[in-house]
Amino acid sequence: MTKIYLSLILVFLLRGHAQAADSTYVDSNLANDTVIYKPIGFESSTLAVSDSIDYEKRLIQNPTMALVKSMLVPGLGQVGNRKYFKAAVVVGLQAWLISSAIDHGREASDFKDEFEMSLDTTERNILYDNFLDSKDQRNKFTWFAVIVTFVSMFDAFADAHLSGFPKDKKPGEDKLSLNIKPLDKKGLYASVAVSF
Repeated sequence: MTKIYLSLILVFLLRGHAQAADSTYVDSNLANDTVIYKPIGFESSTLAVSDSIDYEKRLIQNPTMALVKSMLVPGLGQVGNRKYFKAAVVVGLQAWLISSAIDHGREASDFKDEFEMSLDTTERNILYDNFLDSKDQRNKFTWFAVIVTFVSMFDAFADAHLSGFPKDKKPGEDKLSLNIKPLDKKGLYASVAVSF
C-alpha cells in the first residue's frame, strides 16, 4: 500500500515539475487555436527585427509557376526569371538531345526492318547488333533529355526564390574603381578593384 502512495506522490511531483518547465506561450493577439512553443528564456535572447523588407514581394515570378513552366517547356521558367543565357543553353541542349533520340529511334526502326527482311544469318546478326546499339543510344538520349528537364525545373524554382534578394552591387556602381591615398610623407598608396 505504501508503494502505491509513493508512486502517486512521485507522479504528482513530476507532473508539477513538468508543468513548471513547460515552455508553452499563448499570445492573446493570435487566434484561439494558435500556440507558440518557445524555450524558457527565449524572450530575453531575441533581438528586434532591424530590417522589415519583405523579399517575397520582390520576386520576379512565383517559384512554383517557374517550376511548372520549365516542366511543360524546358527553358520557359528561366525566361520568366530573366535568365536568358540559361534558357538558351537549356533549349539548345534539349533540342540536341531530343533530335538525337529521334534519329537513333529511326535508325533502330530501319535496322529492325532490314533484319526482318534479311535471309542471311551473318547479315541478320550484324543488323540485330546494330538495332540493339541504336536502341540503346535512343534510350540514353531520352534519359538525358529527361534529366535536363528536371535540372531545368529545379534551377528555375531556385532562381525564382532568389530573385527577391537584393543584389550585392548597387545600381550605378562602377565595375572598375581606383583608390589613391597619400602614404605618410613619401609616396602614394593606390588600389584597383574590379567587380564582375
